[in-house]
Parts: sequence; structure tokens; C-alpha cells
Amino acid sequence: MAQHKILLVDDDTDILEINRTFLASEGFEVLTATTIAQTMEKIQIHSFDCIVLDVMLPDGSAFELPPRIAVYSKAPIIFLTAKEQVEDKIQGFKVGADDYITKPYSLPELSLRINAHIRRNMKSEGFLMEFAPLKINIKTREVLLKEMPVHLTNREFDILRLLAETPNVIVPFSRIYSHVWGDDSPCDNHLVMVNISYLRKKMEKIAPEITFVKTEWGTGYSFAYPPVKNSLHSEY
Repeated sequence: MAQHKILLVDDDTDILEINRTFLASEGFEVLTATTIAQTMEKIQIHSFDCIVLDVMLPDGSAFELPPRIAVYSKAPIIFLTAKEQVEDKIQGFKVGADDYITKPYSLPELSLRINAHIRRNMKSEGFLMEFAPLKINIKTREVLLKEMPVHLTNREFDILRLLAETPNVIVPFSRIYSHVWGDDSPCDNHLVMVNISYLRKKMEKIAPEITFVKTEWGTGYSFAYPPVKNSLHSEY
């Protein structure tokens, strides 16, 4: 599964290493910086999913950074700082922070907040489609069902995404074929059916009691939401 890339910025290298080690163990790809100059250099090179900033840095205040970061990145920004006065928090949000956490703090809470902001940002950018208990990540082309990964081929993913873009609407065989295979020649219904079958089997291994991909006999398929109960299984 692709990792979310985050940038941690703090001039206290001990705190930076503690945070880096913990967040890496949580599955993040973590880069670090200790100055404003290093921060801007890395933001121009890398694409981050979240940026965590200490306020007081050797070469200035990180309160000046959000507008500069916005030129290169839409990643959510979290201030993580010992500056706990209400006025500081207000200033942090005014300059463009998405969150403000004061030291001392809980590492698990920090991880949860980072995840929450990444998830919210991806949804607002249209990268995350959620149909509980199914999640489709457009950016990373990952699918989670009941929080478990569903390993799909590119065509299986493209079919699922196409159907999920219009829940409960019939998508004809011809539309699926032309969109996924990029072929305007006469539709190969059998090829579509085979790939749908593989897609369903992979999802049924995780959630055999429900199905999201519904057959519209003689026409095509639709994405059922809420998912349809599988009559072969009594649970759900």
C-alpha cells in the first residue's frame, strides 16, 4: 500500500527524531527539516500529504510559511508548538493552519490528526470516494473494504471507479468497454463480464455477505449503494 508522505519541521532534533520514528512506525513516509529554508526547499521538490510545523525556527517564524507553502502545495498544515496562548492559536489559524497542537502532546493523537486531515483533504480534492465499508482512493488507486486492501488490476480498478462515480445508475456494457479499454470498436461483452467476475470475487473474499457491483441483466452493471445483501449469506 502506498504511504502518505509527510514533512515534519522542528529545530529540536530530539523531538524531531521521536516524532519521525513513531510516525514511520504508523506507516507514513516521513521527511524532516529544521529551518524555514529547508522546509521550502523540500516542499518545492516533494509532494506532501501533510506538513507539521513548529512555530519558532532558527531563521524565522513558521507563521509566515502557510502562504508560501500554498504556492506549491495544497497539503494540510498542522502547527505543533509550545506556543499555547490563545492569541498564538488565533494567529496560526488566521495565516492558514488546518490544526494547532500544543506541546506536550500524545503521539497517537498526532498520528490520528494527521490521518484525519489527509483524509479530509483527499475528499475535498476528489481523490477519495467512500461508500462504507468501501473506500476507493483515486490518487493511489487503492481500494479498502472493511479496512482491508483489495488488490485489483488496473482494469478492475477502472471498472469499479467508473461504476462508483454514478451510484445506482446503470452503466451499459458499451460504456464500460469504451471507457476502460479505450476502444470504440464493437463492445466485447464477454471481456467486460470476465473482469467484473474477477472484481467481484476479490471483494467477496473480504465481504461475502454484500455486493456493490450489481448485474443489470441484458444491459450492463451498476454500483449499488447501500450495498446489496448477498442472499447466499445471512449476516449483514
